[in-house]
Amino acid sequence: MSDTVSRPWRPTRNQKIVAILVLLIAWTAMADSWTDKGCTLPQGYMFVISHGGSPDRDQGCEDEPGGPEYTDTYYG
Repeated sequence: MSDTVSRPWRPTRNQKIVAILVLLIAWTAMADSWTDKGCTLPQGYMFVISHGGSPDRDQGCEDEPGGPEYTDTYYG
């Protein structure tokens, strides 16, 4: 029998950096899909988190005097 101690697998620093970059790229791609529905990119980043990803067919932003506002009855 071996006297070596088994350590659990831990990601390396490079693996952590790559994982974070992949998440940021995916987040940006989903946020960009909100801009196709009339929202600004910063709104898109927020909506990805609050609405769970890309917009559904009836979600988007309508032009309002103060800037684009979210609506769940988007027909754009």
